[in-house]
Amino acid sequence: MSVALALYYLSGRLGGVQALPLANIDRRTTSTCDDINNCRTTSDIVWSCLTTIFTCTWVAIHPNIPAPYESSFEIGLKRFGIVLMALIAPELVIMWAMRQWLVSRRLAREHEAQGWTQTHGFFALMGGFMLIDGDGKALYTLSPKKLDELAKEGKVKFPTITKREIEDKSKGDAISKGFVIIQTGWFVLQCIARGIEHLPIMELELVTLAFAVLNLATYTMWWNKPQNVDCPAQVYLMDAISRHSQDCVVGDVPGILERIRRTMRQQSEELDHCKGPRGLNMLLLPFINMGAPVIRDENRTDISFYAGETLFEADTAQLVSAAIAVGFGALHCIAWSFPFPSQEKKILWRTCSVAITCLPVYIIPLGLLAHYSNGLLVRRDDNFARVVAKKLCSGLWLVFLILAIIYIASRAILLIEAFILLKSLPLGAFRTVQWTNFIPHV
Repeated sequence: MSVALALYYLSGRLGGVQALPLANIDRRTTSTCDDINNCRTTSDIVWSCLTTIFTCTWVAIHPNIPAPYESSFEIGLKRFGIVLMALIAPELVIMWAMRQWLVSRRLAREHEAQGWTQTHGFFALMGGFMLIDGDGKALYTLSPKKLDELAKEGKVKFPTITKREIEDKSKGDAISKGFVIIQTGWFVLQCIARGIEHLPIMELELVTLAFAVLNLATYTMWWNKPQNVDCPAQVYLMDAISRHSQDCVVGDVPGILERIRRTMRQQSEELDHCKGPRGLNMLLLPFINMGAPVIRDENRTDISFYAGETLFEADTAQLVSAAIAVGFGALHCIAWSFPFPSQEKKILWRTCSVAITCLPVYIIPLGLLAHYSNGLLVRRDDNFARVVAKKLCSGLWLVFLILAIIYIASRAILLIEAFILLKSLPLGAFRTVQWTNFIPHV
């Protein structure tokens, strides 16, 4: 992949820049670029934006360890789904990363005597320890809490895996992560440089800039997290150590469609206390799980977005993420006074930009209130209190779902409109800031 990107980049630089057809020139599409060595084409703009967005989604994601029964197709399909969610709601990736960052630091402090580092904490949170019985069958993924309980009860031996051994499992290193940082850093820098030089910045570049800024924050929190680990470390029950096999065997696992159906049904049941519209619940469940997993059962093998956070850590991560989400949306508002080809497109951009800037301030607190009212509903014995809590929970959840739908629609509209606006580029859009070309990038 890296070789292909490099060859494409070099061919584009060596091939020169094609002139625009004179018949299509108007006030908005005329390039004021007179130096052919200091120009860029529309394809250059699209290529740099798409490469950076791909880097900020597919390459930058640090997924948890897949379940042992998942095939390569399932793993790839799940990864693709995460990328789609990251494109629509990248703030949820920040929330996921922050939750794991907070908990991994706590785990490193709690197990300092065992030589744990933050890398160990991340490894445990991402499903790094699998409990194995005497027949070599994978029972379930050990959460840090469950691992401590079994070790204290003498049922398992506390793992002695080193940081170097964990990093050996990771398919990402400082060089690959450094490449991502350089690419996103270059994009941010060249956007700033264009602003200083009073050169136009495309709407697509603003969308990409927002992704790049969030990616820098995500990578900072996930820097010590192993990337793309496929197999967990095996932890054997004490009475099975002498009989274990090297391979992890999983017995009687239902098919992928049946597992999806069971998971969705279980998740839907978790939300049924609020009695929100089932269709909206099912539509938003993947996004909700990335931000704050609905199912918190520790005795399971699939922990796609697990973070093991306490309520305080979860609330902290969500509130901080809300502030970051406001900044993410505000970057789109930079185009407020940009020239647009029509008044309708300008109003549409402004409306959607304001929506994605302001809605996180309401969505996340509403989600927290709905969650706490749901917990109150479950714990209450008094019928009147249960009725009040149920009404409150249902109302909050309905408003939460509606605002979330509006937010997702606004994000999708901005992405689509950013590409449509490439048909009418403003004056000076094809000029480049020459010194930024000396920074390595794709």
